[in-house]
Amino acid sequence: MEKSMSRKARLFLALVTSSIAVFASSTTTAATFPQKPVRFVVGYAPGGGTDVLARVIGRKLSDMWAQPVVVENRAGAGGTIAARLVAHSASDGYTILMITTNHTVPSHEHRDLNYDPIKSFAPVIEIAYIPSALLVNPSLQVSSVRELIELVKAKPGKLNFGSTGPGTAQFMDMHLLMNAAGIKMVNVTYKGAGLILVALLGNEIQLTLQPITAYLESIKAGKLKALAVTGKVRSGLLPDVPTYSETTALHGFEGSANWYGIVAPAGTSKEIVRKLHDDVATAINTSEVQRLLSVQGFVTVSGSPEQFAKKIANDLSKWSNLLKTVDVR
Repeated sequence: MEKSMSRKARLFLALVTSSIAVFASSTTTAATFPQKPVRFVVGYAPGGGTDVLARVIGRKLSDMWAQPVVVENRAGAGGTIAARLVAHSASDGYTILMITTNHTVPSHEHRDLNYDPIKSFAPVIEIAYIPSALLVNPSLQVSSVRELIELVKAKPGKLNFGSTGPGTAQFMDMHLLMNAAGIKMVNVTYKGAGLILVALLGNEIQLTLQPITAYLESIKAGKLKALAVTGKVRSGLLPDVPTYSETTALHGFEGSANWYGIVAPAGTSKEIVRKLHDDVATAINTSEVQRLLSVQGFVTVSGSPEQFAKKIANDLSKWSNLLKTVDVR
């Protein structure tokens, strides 16, 4: 009997010791992370807004960690190539991914992703967003969203808007606007923002919805007119332009800003996720990074991993519901 109890005691002690060792190991790992270079994957080409944001934050983290943060561009397929790479990377915190609003859209138009936009990742932090502006050719002779709605209702299906194609964030958000206002316009697809700008200036299309920074120069030069911006508050880049929600005809509709955030592969420990979150939040809130991002039109956020996970899930649900009413072929 004593021998049996002794064996049980030894087993219990071994289990307790093992649990303590595992806990101590994870805590120590998080406290000393990172101990080697961190790969920061971006699903878009160098020089774009997503790349700029990643490099600004990456440089600050490199200084904080005394370890290189290597930005790796894996452009193509709306960010899904980069997402697939990170989804199948080691869940040790040394490979992270910058995602955008588009992360919540492609899963509906691509059936061969080989990853799940929610289950394959551990959300770390939402970093920032850039409001979009509803832009028109000045020849349209409307000065507000209310006037635009009245014009479109008088000429249903006669006005064209430009986008980079069905399933993209701007295309989807324009349909949210049309649903909110009860109007109908026709999409014309272009291969890039530059071609949309040319078409809008040439009155080939009458309006578009794009990130403010993309066309800011043309707006300030008076070549384009901004009727409204997305988001809860006015943009510091266009302080005189109202938000959608200030238009009574839209009944509180805000539109969708272009957001940016960081995720890690699913299975990354909560301790490492928290370490990444806290350090990125610290980097974002430094005066240096705030200044660099505000010049680019970014509005910083830095919410918790749980808040970011909820945002991703909510956006997936929103686009899924919209896709039931929109032909994206």
